[in-house]
Amino acid sequence: MNVIVNRSAARWLPSRHRFALAQLLAFARLRQGEAQDANGPDHLILHVDRDQSAAEAYAVAVWVFVTVAAYLAAILPMPLPLAIIVAIPLASIVIHIPIVVGGPILRLILGDNDHVKIVSVGTMSLLFVWSSYVARSDSWARLVAWFFFAILACNAIAATILWLLRAAVQAEESRCAR
Repeated sequence: MNVIVNRSAARWLPSRHRFALAQLLAFARLRQGEAQDANGPDHLILHVDRDQSAAEAYAVAVWVFVTVAAYLAAILPMPLPLAIIVAIPLASIVIHIPIVVGGPILRLILGDNDHVKIVSVGTMSLLFVWSSYVARSDSWARLVAWFFFAILACNAIAATILWLLRAAVQAEESRCAR
């Protein structure tokens, strides 16, 4: 387990984030002078793990939920305000179907014990396919689908930038960990 003690700049380590866009934003913040303090506050212990960013986790969860709710509202045969009201609780159920049913089935088929990775890849793959369908439709939800693809493209660009800056990222992380 990697733990950093009494260094508040460690909050902005890219390795504490899962998605490339969040890692790039964290790296930019880490490079800023205000985020780098040599002597951090007393009694600060930070675990370095990819899933430690609550803001990132909630942002992705809201993004997926709103996307699914919009797609469901677009296909419901009722006026839009009522469709949105019905789609919100329905989206909660629809999102959990691949997690509860598909995750364990894929885990058995693939033999992989990383349930989080299997569910994440499966859910995003289903959302990618659904977004591809909606993006080609005449529905108002196609804008939501194109926004979904824009976020994916931004994350891919951020991953490329991080790959090009990988030596600088490692240097900043090792400097902060000392």
